[in-house]
Amino acid sequence: MRRLPVPLVPTWVRWLGVAAVAGFVFATSVLVAPPSEPVVPGKVDPVPLDKWRHFLAYAAIAYALAYALADSDRPRIQLAVGVVCLTVLYGIGIELWQWTIPNRFFSLADAYANALGAALVVAWYAIEPRLDYRPVLTVLSRGESASPEDVS
Repeated sequence: MRRLPVPLVPTWVRWLGVAAVAGFVFATSVLVAPPSEPVVPGKVDPVPLDKWRHFLAYAAIAYALAYALADSDRPRIQLAVGVVCLTVLYGIGIELWQWTIPNRFFSLADAYANALGAALVVAWYAIEPRLDYRPVLTVLSRGESASPEDVS
């Protein structure tokens, strides 16, 4: 079976990426006023734009965490559950924090959107056995997509 090479940057860079994504979500959730929703007369939106934003933001956090933990020795199922739980807890924490801010509130619908976005990382762990993590400098220096020993 051919495995797809995935460049693996140094650990500290991966964790810096997690901090950057989580920090961005924190800043836009707590420090910045929420953007106004576009109002289109007569349009019924089954999933409002802000729920899509929550979904995608927490998917990004979960994927950043999964990538940061890529070289962990723990079983994949344990990593997947841990990443989803940690991401959901982060989302609930931010929702609770918003509850203390004037003109902001705790939203159960936002928390559900956060959890669904976090659960999207399960797809990563499903395809991970088909990935071959390689140090980024190795991938860049070779300039090849896969080595001959990856084909069985």
